[in-house]
Amino acid sequence: MPDSLCPYFWKLVLMWIVLIPYTILSLPYMTIQKLSEGDFFERGSSFGEKPGSGLVIWGAIYLAGVMLFSISVFWVDFPKESFAEHMQILGIFLWIITLGVGGWNGTKWLIEKYKDSKIKYDENGYRIWEPVKEKSDSIIVSFVKSTYHKYCPKIEWFK
Repeated sequence: MPDSLCPYFWKLVLMWIVLIPYTILSLPYMTIQKLSEGDFFERGSSFGEKPGSGLVIWGAIYLAGVMLFSISVFWVDFPKESFAEHMQILGIFLWIITLGVGGWNGTKWLIEKYKDSKIKYDENGYRIWEPVKEKSDSIIVSFVKSTYHKYCPKIEWFK
């Protein structure tokens, strides 16, 4: 038997030191699980999945907040080299990146939609394939064939 409660006390302190950050990091993950009718006490998830996912969610919340905060650049002039000015600059860069990536992906989507609009489908949703058309020889191929076979094509004039 131990002579003092010191080991138990320090284990209790260590538990609170670990438990509070773990809970703060896991809170967004557990909230999303609860809102999606899931069980956040499930046994299948690993110990690091909840705080890791929570950290990503907290980062997304921070970046969304920075982007919203950067809109204040139109009304408020913050002091130079302040934290608020750095948040505005980061938010403006995030807006540029978001709009650039969104424009790029939107353009790709519109091009695909335009290409798909020319494709015909039947009433069951299956694609209707166009019959393969016979190709006629180009003028260069006709010239090579006539030179090889030594004949001249006849020209027909229409009146």
